[in-house]
Amino acid sequence: MNITVLSIEPASEFGTFNIIILLDREQHQFTMTAETATALGQTIPLIKGDVHFCKTFKWNQEASVKLYKLLSQFNRGDCLEFPINLGDFEFLEIERFSLNKEVKIAVQ
Repeated sequence: MNITVLSIEPASEFGTFNIIILLDREQHQFTMTAETATALGQTIPLIKGDVHFCKTFKWNQEASVKLYKLLSQFNRGDCLEFPINLGDFEFLEIERFSLNKEVKIAVQ
């Protein structure tokens, strides 16, 4: 699936922004949140995706990491020229299952 970032813009709420991307030919909009955390005396920027973002990219961490890096660049104030093609990624849905086996214990 080809990912192209069409735009990133600040949203109405402070610390949030909207990203519009194409997944192949289907357009999606996500609301992202920029926060900071402190660890060992260092301030670390954090970018969080909304529920739609997390559901869309839960099966492809490589694609989500590239998007988070791009969003971090935008959050730092780097100049970005759109559209930005991030490339083709596979979105394989992994079936989850549980191994429910009956266990028989012999009591003597």
